[in-house]
Amino acid sequence: MMDFQNITVIVNPAAANGNGHIEWLRLQAHFEETFADRDITVIETESREHTVLVGKTAEADLLITFAGDGGVSDVAQGMMARPQEDRPCLAVVPLGSGNDFAKALGIPMNPWLAISRLPRGDRSLIDIGCVNDRYFLNTLSFGIDAIIADRTTELRRNTRRRGFMLYAQAAVMSIFTDRKSNLYKMTIDGKYLERNLLICAVQNGPYYGGGFKISPRALLDDGFLNICMAKNTSAPAALYYMTRIAQGTHESLKIIETDKASRLSFDFVSPIVAQCDGEKIEGELIDENTWHFDVKLIPQALEVVSMR
Repeated sequence: MMDFQNITVIVNPAAANGNGHIEWLRLQAHFEETFADRDITVIETESREHTVLVGKTAEADLLITFAGDGGVSDVAQGMMARPQEDRPCLAVVPLGSGNDFAKALGIPMNPWLAISRLPRGDRSLIDIGCVNDRYFLNTLSFGIDAIIADRTTELRRNTRRRGFMLYAQAAVMSIFTDRKSNLYKMTIDGKYLERNLLICAVQNGPYYGGGFKISPRALLDDGFLNICMAKNTSAPAALYYMTRIAQGTHESLKIIETDKASRLSFDFVSPIVAQCDGEKIEGELIDENTWHFDVKLIPQALEVVSMR
């Protein structure tokens, strides 16, 4: 990637539990030394809307995001508004709680090390998901998965902690307080299914929740979204299954069903909690009692820096 000359650095001050600005100042000298012969512009974003706008308008060969999954996803929203030939390359220095997209790219979780290795990274094209006209880089999930993601955000805000164990705490709390199945009416590449499910995750990459390997065979560039579904069960059993999911050894369990597709839809007879890349989303109300999610894969949509 040494041929990039114009680099825009996008710093999310809300990352690192609100310490994104401080983290950037700590890393700035190392970054400027690493890219000493490049034309560098630094933008600290002021809001999610501002982040999207920067992704849409920044004049650069390479956008380097100092952010977590949500901030990187916001940049991608803006980038996808451009014609494909006008989209810069995207790189990530992880500053978030989960950093699951960075993990899928093979980026070191240590920001200092990530900066050091960026010049030796590989350029590659990845697929991107889209749900009801909102793009997602890594994950889309419904029901208890989305409740856990929302609770993780709340716990992070209240405790200032982050990472795998924070998600695990949110998962335990949600399993005991919010465990219920929902009726999914699904179309998976033209195949109609109905399932009562506790868990339903649609993955572009293998990880969610700060390292839970929900779709261990998922690849960002394989032309498919991977679906992991699980039926409801008792709280102790659900906790056991979560430990298997954390290790990526759950797909052989009878309670688990997996599939993959490039086009999906979900319909629900009542509102359901949903999230993509850690942000809450809502279904489209298509009649008085049907909430609809239309999901598709856009192949080879974004060029990224990876270290896999």
